[in-house]
Amino acid sequence: MLIKEFYTLQNFSSGNNSIDAVLLLNPGHEVYKGHFPGQPVVPGVIQIQILRELAEKALEKKLFISEVTSAKYLNMIVPAHEPVLIEITLKPAETGFKLNGLIKNKTIVYSKIKMVVLER
Repeated sequence: MLIKEFYTLQNFSSGNNSIDAVLLLNPGHEVYKGHFPGQPVVPGVIQIQILRELAEKALEKKLFISEVTSAKYLNMIVPAHEPVLIEITLKPAETGFKLNGLIKNKTIVYSKIKMVVLER
């Protein structure tokens, strides 16, 4: 994990080029002191990083983000004691994988991110 203690992985499953995970964010993490004081939200770059980390766990390979082809931030993720649900699909490509990530909770979609990841 690049950003230590940012989240706890509560549930993780992978198979058939898909990943499902449940995270619990740490609302007291240092990141929120700068993003943003008084109104903490999860930075988009960290959302992208979390998707990469979960793909690495599923594939058991180190990955490099080659390109973020689309990042739609639909709602702010406010750190709370509510689980964050993540759905990822991976499609093999010539040199790596096309990753489609959906970050949500039970009722709100936070973000939809598409990127290309390569093996390091």
